[in-house]
Amino acid sequence: MENVGKYLVYVDGSESSQVALNFACKKAERSGGVVEILHIIPPADMQNLFGVAEKMREERWQEGEVLVKSMVDSATKYAGIIPAVQIREGRVREEIINATLRDNTVSMLVIGTSTESAERVELINWLTGKLGDRLLVPMMIVPGNLTDLQIDELS
Repeated sequence: MENVGKYLVYVDGSESSQVALNFACKKAERSGGVVEILHIIPPADMQNLFGVAEKMREERWQEGEVLVKSMVDSATKYAGIIPAVQIREGRVREEIINATLRDNTVSMLVIGTSTESAERVELINWLTGKLGDRLLVPMMIVPGNLTDLQIDELS
């Protein structure tokens, strides 16, 4: 099987990001590709005293590491794939674009969506507006309500 590249999956702990990860894992399993999980930690609010902001930053990193570990375990259990991991700090929108631009092995950005998450819908609307401008890879928007059977059929 020919390696088709890397599926970069943005995860934030939501159910829709879990579905997107499952979808990417099935696609990678069938195509010989690899999966990389991208989790972005929002920057600390610098209006707080420095010590408080630094403590909040550390706690966000720890929470991010726990989340990503559980997503890796889930992907391994679901499809036998051990994804690579990338944790970044910054604004979600910009860091997703930066992650795709800095890695020429990324062949597809995979994002789960749910109409119940206004923030997620806003992110996807923003990213789709950047497809022709800055985002240089295809983006797969995965409905967050797909079942395992549907994922299997579509991948």
